[in-house]
Amino acid sequence: MKHKFTIPNLPDSNFEIEVSFWTGKQTLYKNNEPVQQSTEKGKPFLIPDNNGGIVKAYPKASFPEIVPALEIDNIKYNVIEKLPWHQSALSLLPMLLVFTGGGIGGGIGAVASLYNMQLLRDNRPGIGKYLKVIGVTCAAAALYFALAIVIKKWIG
Repeated sequence: MKHKFTIPNLPDSNFEIEVSFWTGKQTLYKNNEPVQQSTEKGKPFLIPDNNGGIVKAYPKASFPEIVPALEIDNIKYNVIEKLPWHQSALSLLPMLLVFTGGGIGGGIGAVASLYNMQLLRDNRPGIGKYLKVIGVTCAAAALYFALAIVIKKWIG
């Protein structure tokens, strides 16, 4: 999923960041051109500025989001707007599976929570996205309990 944003240091440029849901791989684009990522510590993106120089943008984790914030000159810029507290709480409900299901429940809950956050970022208005989030949460719980029954029968 691609997210569009701007950086105050480079106001004439349009940026997009693409983060893989499954691998977490990040790709940054400036004016639809991919930006090179360094292999040095912190793996900064090397963004060419208007003066022929390079601006280093370090991707920083932004819990609970999968999309990182970018740190430039020790200033952290959020690429995407954080969800309101009630949407964050709703999207993180599947993480409660960690208390009943340990690692397996936590894994299922983490994937469902990340997917819920993507659903809540949908720009379409209405209650439909909330119903989808509740459906994903119920599906995660059903998947965990079905998997628990299968494992219990398999173990004996």
